[in-house]
Amino acid sequence: MDQIEQTLAVATEHHRAGRTAEAERLYRDVLDASPGHPDALHLLGVIALQSGRAEEAVDRIAQAVAGDDSSPLFHANLGHALHASGRQREAALSFARALSLLTNEGEGWGNVGALANLIRRYDDDIRAAAAAEVDARYTMGDVMRRQSLLFLLSGDIAYYRNLVNTALEDPLRFSVPSMHYAYWGIALRLFQGDARKGDVGAFTNGEFRRFYRLLVEETARRYDLDARLRRTSPRAAVKRVALITNQMLGEGHQPTADAFDYARRLQDDHGCEVLIINPNAMAVEGENGFVPEYSYNVTEDYDGEQTISAQGANVRMLSFPQPRFDEEKLTAIVEAVERFDPDVIVAFGGSNTVADLFAGSRPVVFLPTSSGLSPSLATILLGYAPEDDAAGWPEEARSRFRPFSFGWTLPAAGPARSRAEFGLPADGPLADGPLYVVVGNRLDQEVGPEFLETLDRLLDRVPDGQVAFAGAVSELPGRIAAARNAARMHALGNVEGIRGLYGVATAYLNPPRQGGGGSAAFALADGLPVVTYARGDVAGVVGSAMTVADETAFLERAVALGQDSAARSQAAETARTRFAETADRARSVEKLLDYAREAQGLF
Repeated sequence: MDQIEQTLAVATEHHRAGRTAEAERLYRDVLDASPGHPDALHLLGVIALQSGRAEEAVDRIAQAVAGDDSSPLFHANLGHALHASGRQREAALSFARALSLLTNEGEGWGNVGALANLIRRYDDDIRAAAAAEVDARYTMGDVMRRQSLLFLLSGDIAYYRNLVNTALEDPLRFSVPSMHYAYWGIALRLFQGDARKGDVGAFTNGEFRRFYRLLVEETARRYDLDARLRRTSPRAAVKRVALITNQMLGEGHQPTADAFDYARRLQDDHGCEVLIINPNAMAVEGENGFVPEYSYNVTEDYDGEQTISAQGANVRMLSFPQPRFDEEKLTAIVEAVERFDPDVIVAFGGSNTVADLFAGSRPVVFLPTSSGLSPSLATILLGYAPEDDAAGWPEEARSRFRPFSFGWTLPAAGPARSRAEFGLPADGPLADGPLYVVVGNRLDQEVGPEFLETLDRLLDRVPDGQVAFAGAVSELPGRIAAARNAARMHALGNVEGIRGLYGVATAYLNPPRQGGGGSAAFALADGLPVVTYARGDVAGVVGSAMTVADETAFLERAVALGQDSAARSQAAETARTRFAETADRARSVEKLLDYAREAQGLF
């Protein structure tokens, strides 16, 4: 080790230990001995940045980059220095250069994801410029990683179009698991509302639907599943039902509870022989370079054939927890369904790839767990909410649509609880003031800065009001801490017995999102008024009487519910009436059976 390397090593030890004066002196010694030394310039810049001297940091680190343009760390720290100097566009471009270098080296999601999230803080124009910078510097041939990364940075649906059209034009370029993973990755980002530019509706109704159909067709063809599917003869009754769901996760997972409830009602109330098929057919492990990496959960105890019990009932289930989407697993699932020989298949939940494998050989009824157009290939497509219709859908889907209401079975109410039992103020002006609740399983993604600002404005106008967030979170508390009214916003975490919280709340506030239908339905049943924008599952569940057009109307309704007891009482009665008229699960199951018989006749 030469003298310069030794000096740098000692300096960095001082730096790590917080002895920045000693470190800075030694870094300068290195520059005296080797003018323009990139590492010494970079580390002097880092000390300047840590000391609040942002402009000096920019100058030092920019000199380091000029001496060594190949260091992702130099570019990233230049980005931090530029950001601290208020030069956001330049900062984003530096982060983009760091990200490009890491990606071209095959770096995994960790550091790439951290840089991507730094870029995603900025406005759309800056994000687009950063994406263009990455695109220009990208040297790998991985279409999945490139296009999905560019979408993540920019939110421009054009990049997903590029990815999907590449697969549609040359499907053999991609493996089945690769297409499967990409499909779910795109679906998740769109569900979470990450698209910021382009016609999302045209994409989902067009290329993305064709991509889903391609996935189903290529899965059947490449895995030789068509040869294992026998076309059923016409049947006059529904005696055996296979309910195929994407995943069963057990207690606490609302779609699992709903799938079980439908199955047990078909079995116990209507005499059907029911088998739940749990393929775990959502992406549960990384199968390509799609960005960002992610996976869905699997309950490993649900393995093989077993009986699951809940609500005083038992239902048979066949579960496949293997974390993959491959020929062996899908062949086993298809053979199991064929042995059961159902009269009808209920495809429970959207993008139900396994159920759609049977769409050409058996009657399939698609039972959605969310609103909107599904890519399902089923014989009949059901609506999610009472007012749903197929307006704007492709003709082939409109002809298969039937009106329906998903319906709900209420969880046990449990004993009455006080606000104090949820960790909320028990005395002082807040104890009896309005309590607004925001409920969900994805609040980290759904409660963004804009909705927090809306809540801040609400609490500005309701000085004795407070907001409680119910649902597991990790990032949200940090965002709450920066709010003006942070002291009156409470992240409760996962709440056992949500109806107990509803019993002490004033109103349910819905952030702009797609999901949340179940929690809103239970609020209606308990007479808890809902305030929501006119889109997504919650709007469908609660109906037009509880939807608003914009933030001004959102605030006016929330304030009135908090401060006008007469308005609150009337809204509570409206909520209970809506639940009684539209959300009865028993009626929904009867209607499902009617449609199953119709599907037999159409098939």
